[in-house]
Amino acid sequence: MQAGYPGHGYPGYGYPPPRSPAPRTLGTLSIIFGSVVSLLSLVGLVVGRQLAGFTVRASQQEAFERYLREVHGASRLLSALMLMMSIALIYIGLQQRAYKRAAVRASITWGIVALAVLVVQIFVQLTVIGPALDRFVDAISQGPQIVPMSGIMKFSSLFGVAFYAPYPIILIATFRKPKFVAIMDQPVLPEAKVV
Repeated sequence: MQAGYPGHGYPGYGYPPPRSPAPRTLGTLSIIFGSVVSLLSLVGLVVGRQLAGFTVRASQQEAFERYLREVHGASRLLSALMLMMSIALIYIGLQQRAYKRAAVRASITWGIVALAVLVVQIFVQLTVIGPALDRFVDAISQGPQIVPMSGIMKFSSLFGVAFYAPYPIILIATFRKPKFVAIMDQPVLPEAKVV
């Protein structure tokens, strides 16, 4: 093998194999996903309570205000956690797109922490937000048609948490593979010039 990169290359050429586009693709997805969730989290932190007040009738306002007081701290905590995780994901996405070696450990660490945050979200949904929602629905219930609303809203909240779970798992699984670790921080194979 000619001078090149030890342990890599095509026989007789010494160049590394072409890079997989997976880290760049995941980096783009990380930036998009992180940006969208950051925006939603900011809305939840800044104007969530004011916007929520427009969704109930005047007769239900007192019960709704009580519900908001009960879930305010938990909701802000979850929004702040999601905002921090999203900003970190955007930064990691930039590192992934640039094939930086630091992105390997950062992606795996972020994935593990993200799954832990999802467990916290499920716990808060079940112990704080869900019971407060039950009390709110009981207070405004006027007939059998409104009773299923609590279950539907709880299912929607848990479904939202489940929506976030696959991406951290994908990052952990991808960046634990030696073939992806090996291509990080490697120069790109020079392109052949067409004459």
